[in-house]
Amino acid sequence: MAKGKSFAAKVAHDISNEGKQICPVCDTEIRRAKLILTRESKAGTWQPKYEFRNVCKCNEQDIMAGKI
Repeated sequence: MAKGKSFAAKVAHDISNEGKQICPVCDTEIRRAKLILTRESKAGTWQPKYEFRNVCKCNEQDIMAGKI
């Protein structure tokens, strides 16, 4: 069984910027989000299109509203 982290260790891990990308414009963490878009196939049916995008406060509203 794995050893549990203490609350202080979890808070210290969340606060540290180690391994995180920070947006230079809005100074927030850049997260990767998987978007599921639709595309039309040659047969005229719809298929899902999976795409990963980097999301921060600069473009969060546009991506969540579907204005990709």
